[in-house]
Amino acid sequence: MEDTSSKPATTEGSGNTAPATPTLRSQIPHPELTLPSPGLSYDFRMSVELNPKVAVGVVPSGGMRNWISFSGGSWAATWGSGTVLPGGQDSQLVDPETYVVSMETMYLLKTDDEEPAFIEIRTRGFRTGPREVLEALQDPEKANSVDPSTYQFRLYASMETGDERYVGKVNHGMWVGSGMRKGAEVIFDAYRIT
Repeated sequence: MEDTSSKPATTEGSGNTAPATPTLRSQIPHPELTLPSPGLSYDFRMSVELNPKVAVGVVPSGGMRNWISFSGGSWAATWGSGTVLPGGQDSQLVDPETYVVSMETMYLLKTDDEEPAFIEIRTRGFRTGPREVLEALQDPEKANSVDPSTYQFRLYASMETGDERYVGKVNHGMWVGSGMRKGAEVIFDAYRIT
């Protein structure tokens, strides 16, 4: 039997190499197994218009809590398109020292179908980067001129619907995304994890 302890784990047929160094491979359970690597497939873009933020204040968890509701928006995916209905919300926790933002959002999507479907989307994520950049993003006027490559806005998304036309497309999917703040608007691209 061949000793594979010094070889990187690979995914057959994919050309991917798992991040398993010889030291790690000696510590992980079942180092002889090769598991498939997840892939990413571009799936949709969403643009959401923000209402002015409401500063809830400093909370016991150690940051400034902001509440931002949505006035609307639009989206287009590989499986449909439509609008973001008003009334969703973004609950943010801002670190007062670094301005790093932890966020949880909830949106309601309406499809463009003649008889529309409604899809709930939830995201969790972080906005990180240099303090002065993150501070500028707190102000919609300044945010309009901030280059999105100067900070990281990353998120995880999940969706749910009861509409049979979309159940198989969204209910069991997982997405990761990259976003940006553009004035009083948030735009993000989401990639389905395959």
